[in-house]
Amino acid sequence: MTDLYSNKLADNYMLALSRLFNVPAADTYDIVRIPHWALVDDVWLDIVTACTGDGTLTIGWKGNQETAQPQGFMSNDIAEPSAIGMKRAQKDNLLTFPGKYFGNSGGTVTVTIGGTATALVCRVFVGHSVIQ
Repeated sequence: MTDLYSNKLADNYMLALSRLFNVPAADTYDIVRIPHWALVDDVWLDIVTACTGDGTLTIGWKGNQETAQPQGFMSNDIAEPSAIGMKRAQKDNLLTFPGKYFGNSGGTVTVTIGGTATALVCRVFVGHSVIQ
């Protein structure tokens, strides 16, 4: 039998919190830096005050020497900015996944706001671990 053990272990876990978004303008915001060799394993969106306009919200990533994915973690269907509460990233379409490994280089978690996000107040939590 051939052994394929790995010595790549992690005993760290980082949980980052974005700044509070308070009626954000339509734009793409860089919110959390992700280091090289990090595995983002969970992303949560906390809607404190629901959007009353036609605003959309997606959570994605850029970096890792790949094309940016503005809804790589959470599409607008899951974010549902018009409903208060905590939402969690999940595989809800072909581009959206609950995790991402940044094995080529570091990157950034992004939030993209579209339309008019009237009254929207929210924040994002990102959990990751570095494995070298």
